[in-house]
Amino acid sequence: MEVPLRILSVVNAGLWFGAGLFLTAVVGPNFFSPTVTDLVGRQNAGLIAQSVLAKYFVLQLACAALAAGLLFARVRSFRCRHLFALLGLLGIVALGGSWIQPKLVGLNRQRYAASTTPEDKERLGKEFGKWHGVSQVGNLVVLVGSLAHLVVLARGPRRTA
Repeated sequence: MEVPLRILSVVNAGLWFGAGLFLTAVVGPNFFSPTVTDLVGRQNAGLIAQSVLAKYFVLQLACAALAAGLLFARVRSFRCRHLFALLGLLGIVALGGSWIQPKLVGLNRQRYAASTTPEDKERLGKEFGKWHGVSQVGNLVVLVGSLAHLVVLARGPRRTA
């Protein structure tokens, strides 16, 4: 049973890291490229990005939970530092998807509402920028953490001489 769990763990970690890297480095920047914003406008580009991010958080949550579950099935101990780190990443993903992302969606709705004054638009834009920065830091932590998880799994079990 150990080998199938290891294989599933490595595939899951590769998917988790690969999806995060692809979204962060390729997909995300393209939402606000001149080509896209000229075609659909900045507000609509943001709405499309938020729709994609909502689905991305579901994928991240599933990968993080599966990673923690598979590791626990293999080590059968909550004292494992690796498991503790995965549970921390799962917490960051859950917080980002259930609290920070909806906050960003709400701020954008207020910012682009027809009744919003120019002063409020500026204030909401600054607040959005602050929370977007928090979201980006969280994404970077999860990206680095998922890479570290993948590297540990790829190294295989430690052997003693």
